[in-house]
Amino acid sequence: MYDDFDKNVSDNNQEYSYSWHPYEHKKDDVYKPDFVDITPVPKPKKEKKNHPFIKYAATLVAGMLVGAVIFGSGLKYGGFFDKTPQIVQQSAGNVSYSGAVSSVADVVKKAGPSVVGISCTKTVMSFFGQSQTSSSGSGFIVKEDGYIVTNQHVIEGAKKITVLLSNGDEYEAELIGQDVKTDLAVIKISANGLPFAEIGKSSELLVGEVAVAIGNPLGLEFSGSVTTGCISALNRTMTVEGRQYNLIQTDAAINPGNSGGPLVNSSGQVIGINSVKITLDGYEGMGFAIPIDEAMPIINELLTGQGYIKGRPQIGISTRDITEKMSNYYELPVGIYVIEVMPFSGAEKAGIKSGDVIVKADGQEVVDNAGLEKVKNKHKAGEELILEIIRDGEKKTVTVVLGEEKPYENE
Repeated sequence: MYDDFDKNVSDNNQEYSYSWHPYEHKKDDVYKPDFVDITPVPKPKKEKKNHPFIKYAATLVAGMLVGAVIFGSGLKYGGFFDKTPQIVQQSAGNVSYSGAVSSVADVVKKAGPSVVGISCTKTVMSFFGQSQTSSSGSGFIVKEDGYIVTNQHVIEGAKKITVLLSNGDEYEAELIGQDVKTDLAVIKISANGLPFAEIGKSSELLVGEVAVAIGNPLGLEFSGSVTTGCISALNRTMTVEGRQYNLIQTDAAINPGNSGGPLVNSSGQVIGINSVKITLDGYEGMGFAIPIDEAMPIINELLTGQGYIKGRPQIGISTRDITEKMSNYYELPVGIYVIEVMPFSGAEKAGIKSGDVIVKADGQEVVDNAGLEKVKNKHKAGEELILEIIRDGEKKTVTVVLGEEKPYENE
């Protein structure tokens, strides 16, 4: 479970504070049961023109990884679960900047009804024993029969998941699938004829384009909140929890509770899933979202109902990076320190032990877990990964037969 506190995120070897967690409800918080109607008052329709403003950016983890993450009306898909559950992405078109763009109100009118509030009840352990806690985040409907996309960290560890629609209807949801590595999850409610989001293409985004974030900052009391900004940057690489992410940067305001909600373009299409935000003092307007192009393959695989992404390779170790500063202090080589080896894993069978330091993978020098993951992910489960380790000052080479990463289960 992601606790409501700051963690560290590394961006180009610089340390930042990020929020990657749903909004944790406190005892003194007061919540209104009504879901705020985000549909704007109808205005005279303007002549629609093509425009160049297309696609996305930022969050939570927090909806904020810290946050982001991201996350209309009119998503098209080619089929149901029988053969082709794929959700089709759409282009806003290659348009000249001289064209008029839709107003933010038009964007929200299109995309807003598909955005939902997500509340989770979790069991936590403390000095006084077990207790119940609740948290909330955001999500968006991707199929009219109740399939909803959100961040994995929003529903992590949830014993009960409740979804609040934009019309105020409330449903209990079931978990269809989740993927820790990409921080994505799919849940489902028993309902039909729902407004669903139109999926855009993050690959067509340009820096400076309009970005609109819709979600539930600071809990459901502020459901359907809309913030606007632009695409501040593309392809921002950030490492969180040892996993590397390629993210969209936006200055649209993102707060705890926005995680899992959509970042949409001026056509009302989802171009990102809000997940991360930098919260360092003196910094503002730095939210991040998962690009929808990278999210859709995972989402479509989770929609098949298998619960997880099959074939993901796993070494079978828990690790900690040894930085140059730590290396000098502990007199250990720079690399990846093995904390624990999973029983019956490929690592155990290869003879890797706690205390080993991994310095190379497939002949490439690796100085942190992100580098090791990059090399490992070029393989599939069942293939071999050659690691060079240092044990008691001596170099050793071991060959690990990679296992398959198993589904992550809510405890």
